[in-house]
Amino acid sequence: MYRVNTLALAVACALSSAAYAQNDTDNNENLELVNVTVSPLAKPADVVAAPVSILTGEELRQQAAGTLGQTLANQLGVANASFGSGVGLPVIRGQSANRVRVLSDNLDVSDTSNTSSDHAASIEPLLAQRIEILRGPAALRYGSGAIGGVVNVLDGRIPSEVPEEVEGAFELRHDSGNSQDAGVFRLSGGTERLNGGAGQLAWYLDGVYRENGNTQIPGEAIVHHEEHEEHADEMAGEAHEEHEEEFNTDGFVGNTNARASSYSGGLSWITDTGFVGFSVNQLDNNYGIPLGAHEHHHHEEEHEGEELAEEHEEHEEGAEAVRIALQQTRYDLKGEHRFNSEYWEKLSVRLGYNDYEHVELEEGVEGTRFTNKAWETRVEVTHDNGGLWRGAYGLQLSDKDFAAVGEEAFVQPSKTQSIGVFTMKERTWGDWHLDLGGRLEQVTMDPQEGASQDFNLLGLSGTIQYFLAEHQHLSFGLTHAERAPVAEELFADGEHLAEARFLEGEEDLDKENSFNLELGYHHHNEGASGWHALQVEANLFYNRVSDYIYAANTGEFFEEGHEEGEVHLEEEHEEEGLAIYGYTNRDAVFYGAEASVRYPFAGGHYVELFGDSVRASFTSDLELHHEEEEEEGHEHEEIVDNSRAVPRMPPLRVGLAFGGNYDQWNWQLRTTKASAQERAGAFEEGTEGYTRMDLTARYNLNIGGNDAVLFASARNLLDEEIRQSTSLLRDFAPEAGRSVEAGVRFQF
Repeated sequence: MYRVNTLALAVACALSSAAYAQNDTDNNENLELVNVTVSPLAKPADVVAAPVSILTGEELRQQAAGTLGQTLANQLGVANASFGSGVGLPVIRGQSANRVRVLSDNLDVSDTSNTSSDHAASIEPLLAQRIEILRGPAALRYGSGAIGGVVNVLDGRIPSEVPEEVEGAFELRHDSGNSQDAGVFRLSGGTERLNGGAGQLAWYLDGVYRENGNTQIPGEAIVHHEEHEEHADEMAGEAHEEHEEEFNTDGFVGNTNARASSYSGGLSWITDTGFVGFSVNQLDNNYGIPLGAHEHHHHEEEHEGEELAEEHEEHEEGAEAVRIALQQTRYDLKGEHRFNSEYWEKLSVRLGYNDYEHVELEEGVEGTRFTNKAWETRVEVTHDNGGLWRGAYGLQLSDKDFAAVGEEAFVQPSKTQSIGVFTMKERTWGDWHLDLGGRLEQVTMDPQEGASQDFNLLGLSGTIQYFLAEHQHLSFGLTHAERAPVAEELFADGEHLAEARFLEGEEDLDKENSFNLELGYHHHNEGASGWHALQVEANLFYNRVSDYIYAANTGEFFEEGHEEGEVHLEEEHEEEGLAIYGYTNRDAVFYGAEASVRYPFAGGHYVELFGDSVRASFTSDLELHHEEEEEEGHEHEEIVDNSRAVPRMPPLRVGLAFGGNYDQWNWQLRTTKASAQERAGAFEEGTEGYTRMDLTARYNLNIGGNDAVLFASARNLLDEEIRQSTSLLRDFAPEAGRSVEAGVRFQF
């Protein structure tokens, strides 16, 4: 267990690389030149007040994986919430799901990944051209679901400029860790401007196909906790052991093979004052849920005098090979107009419609179907009144029609509508810079059964920066943000077998109120030499959340086949029923640190120290009220959850990296030490620490006047058994063992 002193140590040692430390000089220069889109005010990442990380260029190509969470796992303050190799969602400073908004070019992806941890995000990282990660509250611009952060994936499907000639890239890669083969292509071009013409056409095409087998791991897939093993022996002896062996695997995680494809096309009309464009994307993803995670439990009436082992055999049913077949068609419209005005700068319009569905296949038979038909629009206008106040005004509208139909539909269909208006302002006085903002939002939840609910939300933000030098500044920010509960938190009521738990929503949930304090230091000057070229980023954050919404493990177990609402508390039923999780409000505090220090040596070499840490605790105990069935009615029992640890928090990570950038090639050896996470939460098991070592390299070629890149990555060189504390499936599916990925990329 780590304590506050380790947090201070992490800051002193300086934490993680990826925020501003890119793999080569070109990427570092791009970081300064390219404005981040998570700010509507066209600012480079180097001067944005909020902590922003950029993954682009060759570093993105090197880190890109089959899931978004795996792609971002090495980024500053970001962890991966995996659910087997087919699902990986980003966790930012301990926040995930409905608190981290995943965007496709500044619009919500509008899938169902936030509804359940076994649902993959409808994003293909291999097609991304740049990924922006905003750590901390971003609700001011992006609304209720961004109270913990934003991941914005930019793909360039809608061109904003006309290439001088046809450009393209083609890539092939193979990963030994799961025998994955992947191919990616991109093409873009445009027409010449005709005499007297008002504009030009630009077009874009891309596509990816990937297929993989089962994930290779060191040892067995399912971890055995001592207390559970002893309990199982008492319960059912050899019968229980035989049941586990039905779906436990050695050396690989069963049913984790996957196949996915995604294709896009975009067309834009571009003029001297702006552009308007349209794109279509089709995504298909078929992936498996690791064996043992999805399990049916059938129970019969107990008979007096039966032996426990025989009873256990009658009640159990083996694991099923469950797969998810995901399909999505997305339509996007994007436009921009630059004003010829001394005050107004630019008008930006975004409109997106997403038709999403996935079907859970059990032994090839269609089961529960999830659908989400959603549209979202965003209108923003920026202004500059001659250097006094510069700012933006925005309007955001969204409408989501969500449904889950089938035997395992644990949440009823619902419609969610939201409307938000916001403003952001900034001003500079000498060495001081001030950012202010405010947002008003209304969210309406309309379930198929029951009364609709309205939530009125307020967001306020203020950050002040002091520039010690052109490339060095201190920042201090205060943010107040509110989040409305979502459909599953309000209306869930059923068995969610993929997560092996029974979910109970609470229609009387209050909205979350978050107060965030951020202190940061940034130094980044690529043009300097010696100690002046030292790259430093450090952030301390403190976030107090009133009425934090989470699914609390109640300590109860639900048995299928009994009357509705009837549960068992006795320990003897632990192996026979689904654990009941009930959504509730509970005040919580999140605090932590993240930093990186990178020093470049002569000859293109560099060394980095990095790490990040987050600690989350509830501020009070939780009283859980249960009823037990007795011969003469029901007996009321009160259980107090005195574990104040917020569940599934990432562990403390610190590490060291060495690398070199040369004329034609570069390399990096990165070692990360993750502490054990013993603060697992009530009725949850902790995870052990691990040491992960990765080696990456690439070599640049010129073939026939065109650029080519050979790249390779050796991951988890020590072949460590890595179980992520952020994952609900950590006891069933560890991360991949030692693996090598290699590929080639041609650019023209």
